[in-house]
Amino acid sequence: MDQQKIIDKISKCLRLSESCNPNEAAAALRQARLLMDKHNISEMDIRAAHMDESSAEQGLHFNPPFWALALSDIVAKCFDCRVLIARRYGKQPEYRFIGLDCAPSIASYTFTVLYRKLDQARSTFTPEQETRDEAENNRRKDVFAQAWLFRVASKVKEFVADEIVRKAVDEYVRDVYGNTEALIQDPVETGNKDYKDILSGMRAAEEVELYHSMSSLFPQALLMKSVI
Repeated sequence: MDQQKIIDKISKCLRLSESCNPNEAAAALRQARLLMDKHNISEMDIRAAHMDESSAEQGLHFNPPFWALALSDIVAKCFDCRVLIARRYGKQPEYRFIGLDCAPSIASYTFTVLYRKLDQARSTFTPEQETRDEAENNRRKDVFAQAWLFRVASKVKEFVADEIVRKAVDEYVRDVYGNTEALIQDPVETGNKDYKDILSGMRAAEEVELYHSMSSLFPQALLMKSVI
């Protein structure tokens, strides 16, 4: 039996260990542990086998603005994913979400919806006492977008990241993509004069709700190597 078939069998046992029947759950969990020990398969090996990727192409610029990068990072954290950004001249930036099972697909969909929502809100936002200075008007739109992001990000601060998933994702990225570079854009600076624009951005984001994705592939009892 090759390793992939063994991993599939272990994964099936892990899912059966979530059964409402305590005897069935205990037996499945015990079988998963035995198979892992017998074939020298680690939790990291199983997680790596369940890694997936999903991409979303958004934006028109080779260098995405700060708000787009920040949004992708917020969404990635919600679903225990990591996001890589591929930039190609003449094409839209590609935001590639990497994570466990269906998390990347949900993350890329969520990012697409929120990107369009924020992009539209930023584009239609009209600052009070709009000036003829196009650069200043764009700066104020960015202030609005940053406040929108701050409001959304505040809703995910209490999420607890799954460190085992994070390590597995990082190993996967290193194996598949090698060394990657951080893409950083600086936010616009704000001051007292931006108070109303900040309030507008925060109000516009009140309807957005994000929910943390938690994988149940590894029951806590297995992570602690408990023997039932």
